[in-house]
Amino acid sequence: MFSWPPNSEARGLAIVAVTVAIALCGGAAHATGKQGEFIQTDTLGMSLLTRDLDHGTTRSLRNAVNLSEFMGLHGYVIDRLRLGANFQLTERLWPKPPVGGRIQRIAVLPQVGWNFCDPFFTAVVFGFAPRTDGKEHLNLSLQAVLGVSLPISKGVRLSIAGEVPYTFYDRHLLGVTALTGISIRL
Repeated sequence: MFSWPPNSEARGLAIVAVTVAIALCGGAAHATGKQGEFIQTDTLGMSLLTRDLDHGTTRSLRNAVNLSEFMGLHGYVIDRLRLGANFQLTERLWPKPPVGGRIQRIAVLPQVGWNFCDPFFTAVVFGFAPRTDGKEHLNLSLQAVLGVSLPISKGVRLSIAGEVPYTFYDRHLLGVTALTGISIRL
């Protein structure tokens, strides 16, 4: 007779995983943002991989380690749907940057976010960066974000997310970024 998972311990873990997933999605109505609420977000991000589509090259953590800080304010325009913006400041950690090049990127990131099934969320972000790669030049991007936001206390949530940024001006880049942070309900 066919049975999955193959042993009782694995079946027990599968049942627990399904139960937790149903409980998390079932709690969406009371845990997600409501119309008129505001949240402040503080996030750290690190680019894991970037593909330069114009030159056919790839950069990873082996080439450079940059840490991005994002500070934002978002308001729920309807239940579960928020509009907001982040300010981004990216610093070079390794290798040592040239003098005056530690600040790699400065950007303003307006966005639309949706808590589609608590604790999961998604966002579409537009990036306007007047400073990129440690130099003063304009860079525009679109970013897709998918993440999970778990409560750690009343009004405070811990978020872990992945982001796929696509730069369309002045170069064509596609990347993968890891994000983690907190949001505070105001």
